[in-house]
Amino acid sequence: MRLVSLSRCKAGTELAKSIYDNNGLVLLAEGYKLTDKAISRLRHLGIFAVYVKDKYSDGLIEDFSISHELKQRSLVEIKTSFTSLKSKSKLTGRFSPKILKSFQNLCDDVLSELLSNKKTLNLMTSIQVYDNYLYNHSFNVMVYTLQLAINSRVRPKDLNELGISGLLHDVGKMVIPIEILNKPEKLTAEEFQLIQTHTSVGYEYLKKQHEIPILASRCAFEHHEKIDGTGYPQGLNGKDIHPYAKIMAIADVYDAVTSSRSYRPAMLPHKGFEILYSGAGTHFETELVQIFKKSVIMYPVGITVTLSTGETGFVVKNNGNFPERPIIRVIEKDGVALQESEVHDIDMLTNLTSNIVYSDVVM
Repeated sequence: MRLVSLSRCKAGTELAKSIYDNNGLVLLAEGYKLTDKAISRLRHLGIFAVYVKDKYSDGLIEDFSISHELKQRSLVEIKTSFTSLKSKSKLTGRFSPKILKSFQNLCDDVLSELLSNKKTLNLMTSIQVYDNYLYNHSFNVMVYTLQLAINSRVRPKDLNELGISGLLHDVGKMVIPIEILNKPEKLTAEEFQLIQTHTSVGYEYLKKQHEIPILASRCAFEHHEKIDGTGYPQGLNGKDIHPYAKIMAIADVYDAVTSSRSYRPAMLPHKGFEILYSGAGTHFETELVQIFKKSVIMYPVGITVTLSTGETGFVVKNNGNFPERPIIRVIEKDGVALQESEVHDIDMLTNLTSNIVYSDVVM
């Protein structure tokens, strides 16, 4: 199977993986053959890429770090829990022992899969309709944070608390009007200041929730701080920022820029890493950025990409320490499908004349 843009799909294209609604229920099942009406409906729902079956990727199976079942269950639990904490435009709900236990179990399950898999992280597990970016972002930041923490040799006894902190790092955004969070135009100075208050709002709320680890409120407060003191809300220097907030800052930025939003498309994964590297030593700890690069698969097996040569294909294998230069199976040239005898693989590690310029990215 391979992951392709919905714009490449035609009536009759067969799904290789099911598509889910925002409650985790099957919208279109694996094996379903798309119709023009179904394609239009998916586009309307905000689905822009799907896993499909074809002869070129037959037998190609992606190895996911986090199971589809766990991600689906997690997103439903996050949505249900976050919704229960909000009343109108304020965070007023109590963080009950039931919600805490649910989050603890969720983090334990994610940790179990990450520790047992012992491989580079790949979060492209399923295609789902999301009615709120915050839920998916909270889950992704938790997973990225935990993977980076594991590879940074964070004390095992701290990992569950760190996972819960990742889930809750943006809880303060629950009170920001959705029309501002998803505004397609440039934010006004006042709107940007309002969004920045989510760190303080989250901190003030979480520190009053005695069931929640104090680490969660600290990370909610500091995950937008930068080690050179130019971050917010306090302008802390590196030595004053909690070490775990520094880990979460990297996870937060990477997921934010490589995720599709209503106001912009997802950034290519290697471009997301360029942002991290450009901020290494000023915004982020350099060593953590280097560890993170080794922790995450930029271009998972099966994802469709276009090269600077005009060739289009999909990833069939990754090249170890050079995740930005995988092996690509080329099936098109300048938008024209190749004859079966012309299909070939390009190892970007040895062929340095081409670069990835587009990817059918879904996170």
